[in-house]
Amino acid sequence: MTEVNQKRIATNTLLLYIRMIIVTLVGLYTSRVIINALGKEYYGIYDAVGGIVLMTSFISDTMSSACQRWYSFEMGRGNYEQLKRIFSISVTIFFVTTILIAIISEIAGIWFLESKIDKPEHLEPARWVFQFSILSFCINILKLPYQSMVIAKEKMKVFAYISFIEAFATLAIAVILAHTNDNKESRLILYSGMMVGIQVLISASYWLYCRIFYTECRFSFILDTAKFKEMFSYAGWNLIGSFADVCKNYGLGLLLFSCFGSIISTARGIANKVYCTIRKLNTDYFSAVRPQLVKSYAAGEKDDMRNLICQSTRITFFLLFIAAMPIVMEIHFILPVWLKGENVPDEAYIFTQLMIADGLLNCFTSPLSSSVQATGKVKNYQICIGLTLLMILPLAYIGIKYYGFEAASVFVVSIAVTFIAQILRVHFVHKQVGLDIGKYLKSAVLPIVLVVIISAGLSVSVKWISVNAWGYDSVVKSLVVISSSILITGLSIFFIGLTSQERKQAVDLVTHFIHHPKK
Repeated sequence: MTEVNQKRIATNTLLLYIRMIIVTLVGLYTSRVIINALGKEYYGIYDAVGGIVLMTSFISDTMSSACQRWYSFEMGRGNYEQLKRIFSISVTIFFVTTILIAIISEIAGIWFLESKIDKPEHLEPARWVFQFSILSFCINILKLPYQSMVIAKEKMKVFAYISFIEAFATLAIAVILAHTNDNKESRLILYSGMMVGIQVLISASYWLYCRIFYTECRFSFILDTAKFKEMFSYAGWNLIGSFADVCKNYGLGLLLFSCFGSIISTARGIANKVYCTIRKLNTDYFSAVRPQLVKSYAAGEKDDMRNLICQSTRITFFLLFIAAMPIVMEIHFILPVWLKGENVPDEAYIFTQLMIADGLLNCFTSPLSSSVQATGKVKNYQICIGLTLLMILPLAYIGIKYYGFEAASVFVVSIAVTFIAQILRVHFVHKQVGLDIGKYLKSAVLPIVLVVIISAGLSVSVKWISVNAWGYDSVVKSLVVISSSILITGLSIFFIGLTSQERKQAVDLVTHFIHHPKK
């Protein structure tokens, strides 16, 4: 990877990291206000019913991934005339996708609402939430060709600014919701409706920016049968993997709701909110890396690509781990403080810890998956990985239905199957892009294992000493454990997890930012 590209990745990463900190703080406070305003039961309904629509997101997510891949690939080859054509084709495909998702969502939603909502008083607000969720999601799909162009162009500053707009608009909605005198049923409907307004605002922002600054983003209907077929073929095989991922994330939520009720669904919703918030650390970072992976492959720079796979795997994991460690260590202190103690189901603690563990294991996914997708040869990969991940939902159901497993068992099943899937992913990347497995284990996996062992061991020791000194329920103990685990993890990552060149780049970048923040 050239020095220029490394600097661009590092700069975009720092920008996205700052964006993540702001969005995370605003998001955590917003979530607390919303959960308190809606209550445990109605928030559980929102999480479960909204999940019906999100289960169809595998279609749009797949098309978005394909969209970014084709954009970055043509940029890597310097073919901007073809980029213009692909943009227009993408807009047409996404419009058709929107209609398809609306139909699928309505069919699935009617069945779920009529058969799974056990309390009659919950049925009417659930219907409103569902319809608003469909509308919001369709608007979100139509923005993806424009958002994908911003990411492919690596304009992370724009991405960050629009994220700020979304975060603070959601905060404003939460404040309005908390100060209304309506009952919780009316608040739920009002909240769902106002979230549609946010999607309109964000979609308009991406459309306007791309329309003004990118000549490629001028839509014209193009009937290119060959390119349509090529893009649909690529996206079609990716549907398998995306569908499996959605079944894992949202299917398990619906399984918990139908088997254990809305309170357990709320616990899962709280855990998922924490997990999704800190996961932005690595998803934002990889937004800066993915275009470079595809462009390196398109330009024939295979060695640069393989080095970036190892580097991005480590950085992706470390960015999540440094936030995950203090949460896992002091989850019984953090959740009550965040939610003011009154809306924390008992299961939320273990759910959060297990989802974070699953998320850490998933940090290996993006670099490996994106590398295979850069080649365009995804058929065998998606069939194998997709079928493996699809085993999570039936295995979890069998465990609950026939063996009386507790609700937390679904996350244990997810972790076990995800581990197997990661081994298979390494095999495919080795076959398709020539990744040296020995080098991958040495450069990516070994530093991660060492950092985890050292950080966890020292953090547990500090917690044991703190409990003896101040007691288990002491606020002082919790603050000491949180701060020390962040410090220990950060130092372990810096001195053990990073190479000497990466340490130098990190110091130079932070120093430059401190002295020239605007630049």
